[in-house]
Amino acid sequence: MKTSPGICSVAVAGLWLAGLLIGQACGWAADEFNLDTARTAAAKGDPKAEYFLARHYADGNGVPKDYTRAAEYLRQSAEQGYAMAQTGLGSCYAHGQGVEQDYAAAVQWYRKAAAQGESLAQYSLGYAYANGKGVAKNIDTTIEWWKKSAEQGQVYAQNALGQFYFQGEGPGDTNHINYAASAEWLRKAAEQGYAPAMSTLGFLYANGLGVKLDSQEAIKWYRRAADLGDTTAQYRLGLLYEDGHGGLPYDKVQAYKWFRISAAFGNALARHDAMEFESHGVLTPEQTDEAERMIAEFVYRAYTNRPVGSLDSQTESRP
Repeated sequence: MKTSPGICSVAVAGLWLAGLLIGQACGWAADEFNLDTARTAAAKGDPKAEYFLARHYADGNGVPKDYTRAAEYLRQSAEQGYAMAQTGLGSCYAHGQGVEQDYAAAVQWYRKAAAQGESLAQYSLGYAYANGKGVAKNIDTTIEWWKKSAEQGQVYAQNALGQFYFQGEGPGDTNHINYAASAEWLRKAAEQGYAPAMSTLGFLYANGLGVKLDSQEAIKWYRRAADLGDTTAQYRLGLLYEDGHGGLPYDKVQAYKWFRISAAFGNALARHDAMEFESHGVLTPEQTDEAERMIAEFVYRAYTNRPVGSLDSQTESRP
């Protein structure tokens, strides 16, 4: 069986974080309107009302989902200088939602909103520079915009910075790696409940990178991320139980459970390890039944949105 993965084998989202879709970029619509009052106000050119309608059409909330109409309302609002609408319109262009995809136009609108201090626009502008989408790739400018966004508490930017300092710009880059800075930004995102940040923060604690090695902190963050569906954290928990590392007991049932859960959410490494358990008959039939019960319970809680938090001690730690 395997031991916990080394730094080189860990796949994390760094500069290649997905750009924000229109629904994410728009944020929450103002609650001062309903659909009727928003239509009335929008007809008079109220930018907040136009933004409200754009968000509802983007989400299909009370109206049929219609990205074209969403983009039209965003444009009306954005042209009046409403920063969140400018961010949303930039996202429309970045993804070709309701308009023809145009990265340069996306950057133009992100820049307008970012200049007003809109944190999602700042993150998105940094993302554009990180990937050379609509602008020349420039890592220094990426970090500049992400820091502006992260310092306002924007969780996407905090995570992006943490992942960047964890792995650098890309394969072979060590100049940008700074584990202490990574831990600092990941903690900010993790404390806001962002699962990818929790998972990587757990890895830093598990390996003493940028922080004092602390197995219990590692397990805490892995479990929180795993409960939120992070497949990497689920897989790492399986590895810890498989070998009895990090203060967790050697527990084949728990290892198999987490491998299966991670595999179900698309983790290929976990799928391979779960199949190894099955092909080598690692578990008895009774242990397999117990694992299946725990897997079903986890999936039920995940799909019914029941609060999970830390898993029950009866489930996580058995004699």
